[in-house]
Formats: sequence, structure tokens, C-alpha cells
Amino acid sequence: MEALGVRNTHIRPRTGSGSGRVRTMPNVQIETLDPATATLTLSLDVGLYPRDVLYAAAYVFLDRAYVLLDRQDARFVVRFRSKRPLDEATFHAMAGEFENELLAQALRHRVVDANQRIIEDVVAVAIAGAAAGVDPEPGSSPAHAPLIDLDDQSDGFLDDPLEIARPFDPAKQDTE
Repeated sequence: MEALGVRNTHIRPRTGSGSGRVRTMPNVQIETLDPATATLTLSLDVGLYPRDVLYAAAYVFLDRAYVLLDRQDARFVVRFRSKRPLDEATFHAMAGEFENELLAQALRHRVVDANQRIIEDVVAVAIAGAAAGVDPEPGSSPAHAPLIDLDDQSDGFLDDPLEIARPFDPAKQDTE
């Protein structure tokens, strides 16, 4: 049995500089790692994650690296070129973070799929609430009536006791 956090390390022939070690993780395999050129190449089976999950996980890394997504046969290939020099340990950490991000995005994808109807209903209510000034359709229930009566000036929704609505620029304050 393998201890938590310990991963298999395999020696694999490859071209380019670097140590030549290739770590195999349960879902993601490091194909190449070259600190001299600040590049890291990962591969994963296309059946593990939907393409949208791969895109979302790669997007999270755009602030740290240039990311190129590709497909070779039955594997997705993810190439990172760091925006700054990194050592080998940092690239290994980045590979682990990418795998974690794949899992997080896969969970988000499943939650959205499972709750799609609820999400659509919430958005519909929000849009209906934003259209509160629109006259309701004939025969609609009073539960969907607007919360604010725009013609009633006595409720104070237009009051500005803190003068927040006043322009900051003194030249524009005279135009009111």
C-alpha cells in the first residue's frame, strides 16, 4: 500500500534538458519537465474529464503560465510554459495543483449539471425582479407584484442622506 502523498517516479527516455524523471500521478502523467526552458507537459486520459473541465482548470493557471491544450490519440496533452523561471520542485507542485484543479472543476461541473433546473429558476426570478417596473401580465399573481412602487415618493427609496449619489467632481456638482 502506498502512503498518502507519495507518488511513483519512473525514469523515461526523453529529449531535452532536465532530470529525465517522469512522475506518474493517478490521473495526470508528467510527460516532460524542463526547468531550463520553463516548460512542463502533462497528459491525461480523455475519458477522465469532460473537455469543459479541462478548459476551466487550464484557465486558472493563465496568470502563472502560458497554456496550450492538445489531444494526441486517447490523451489530452497540457503544455505549460511558465511566465517566470521555476525550479523542478515548483513544476511538480504545479502538476499537483493542476490535478487538484481538475478535480475541483469536475465537481463544479457535476453540481451545475445536477442543479441546472434550480439555477435556471433562480435566474428567471432575478430577471423578473430586475424588470419590476414592467407592468405585470394580466392574470398574474400578486406574489409577483413589484416590491417598490416607483410612483410613491413617500417611501424614501430615492432619499440620499449620505449624499452618495452626488458627483465627486466639483465641476459636475453644479449641474444638478
